[in-house]
Amino acid sequence: MYLLVFVIAGMDSLFPIVPSETVLITAAAYAAAGIPSPLGLLLAAVVGALIGDFAAHLVGRGGGSLVQRWTRSSRAKRLLAHTEEIFARRGGVVLIAGRFIPGGRTATTLSSGILKYPRTRFLIFDALGCLAWAIYSIGVGLLGGVLFEDQPLLGVGLGIGIALAITGVAELTRRLLARRKARADQDRTAHRDPADWTASAIDVA
Repeated sequence: MYLLVFVIAGMDSLFPIVPSETVLITAAAYAAAGIPSPLGLLLAAVVGALIGDFAAHLVGRGGGSLVQRWTRSSRAKRLLAHTEEIFARRGGVVLIAGRFIPGGRTATTLSSGILKYPRTRFLIFDALGCLAWAIYSIGVGLLGGVLFEDQPLLGVGLGIGIALAITGVAELTRRLLARRKARADQDRTAHRDPADWTASAIDVA
């Protein structure tokens, strides 16, 4: 079980379709009975996720066909552009938060490499993000396992449901904030002082 969690967590950044969170929550739900060990799951998840994230970071640094294939989709392009825009200002926060956003861990780890984010800082902040993600996922799984001790499958379902609900609320909040920011930017542009346009025209001339 530990090896499975390690491998799946490591593959998640490069292959976002891999259900690392689901696997970890499922394992944690069964760990409520003591086997496997929650501490062992935590260690396997953190180390695997960190290695996978660093591999994605190195892929971003080197470019290559994987980055080109991943950025073909319009959603990936939007995620990458948004990540690049804010990375220079809040790179550490982006790396930590990216692990809790659908597709975010791939976008943030690849972008950090593309932007040549310092390796030492990447490892520090990404390790914190991996630890927070693993604690959260294992905690949700353990909660489900404790509540349905005699029916572990129901515990797994509850844990995954809680995780999906939290992720959905977070994603909805992010989109609402992004729309509000976009509207505020449009309003500022629409109400811009005409003198500013004149000044810009003079500068261009």
